[in-house]
Amino acid sequence: MEPNNFSVDKKPEKKIIRYMQCLKNHAASLGGSATDGCGEFMPSGEEGTLEALMCSACNCHRNFHRKEVLRESDSDHYSQHNNIIIVPMKKPISAHLSLNKSGSISPSDQSDEKDHDDRIIREVENVSTEKVKKRFRTKFTHEQKVKMLAFAEKAGWKIQKLEEAAVYKFCQEIGIKRRVLKVWMHNNKNTSVKRSISNS
Repeated sequence: MEPNNFSVDKKPEKKIIRYMQCLKNHAASLGGSATDGCGEFMPSGEEGTLEALMCSACNCHRNFHRKEVLRESDSDHYSQHNNIIIVPMKKPISAHLSLNKSGSISPSDQSDEKDHDDRIIREVENVSTEKVKKRFRTKFTHEQKVKMLAFAEKAGWKIQKLEEAAVYKFCQEIGIKRRVLKVWMHNNKNTSVKRSISNS
């Protein structure tokens, strides 16, 4: 008995990668989903440069664009077959949303699914009003303001030049954190200097 000899003449496949529409979610901070409508990645620079990774149309990185892998396989010597393999991506639930000039979410003009969009907008508005918390604003007493002003003027409005122990002791005395004092000094440096010049 002769062994069966099978030989497969398989030529290497070429892979061509294309980047299509931008999928960057511009409404993620609002709890929604909105894309910018960029249809295809267009590199901003020459191949091999960092600029080539940024899209000249939407200014997003290439990784935000949907990736398509094209494979060329030569299955027959005389004919060439192109197989397109599209990398599947989950479509965002509210893909038809776009940001308007005020920064709120509204349905895009291109959408045929108005009822679907309206429902999603209501959901996003509900989520964004529930989850977005306003930053806590520190309120100072008049006494704290006077003491901080005197301390800042004495320090030349630069907290870095002071000894850490002195700053810590002062913050303990008036009941604030070092970070709060630093921010207050930064925010009030220019207004205080202007006031002292106008009073002179």
